[in-house]
Amino acid sequence: MTQRSRKQDPLLEVVRSQREEIKKYKWIESEKAGQDIGWERATLEWMQRHFPEWKQYSWKQAVAEAMTTEAGLN
Repeated sequence: MTQRSRKQDPLLEVVRSQREEIKKYKWIESEKAGQDIGWERATLEWMQRHFPEWKQYSWKQAVAEAMTTEAGLN
């Protein structure tokens, strides 16, 4: 059976990327606190402190990638 090469769903990639950022934040803040701060706290803090900048950066990346892909198809 051959595997098909599928382009990853952009929404899935955004969710994966956001989750990875929260995991990094959780690890850093847990190290600072000397204990595990938990997923819920890490998520809430990350959303308050970093989400707006991350969202803007991710949007720019997605647009640039879409334009590159579109240019390659023409």
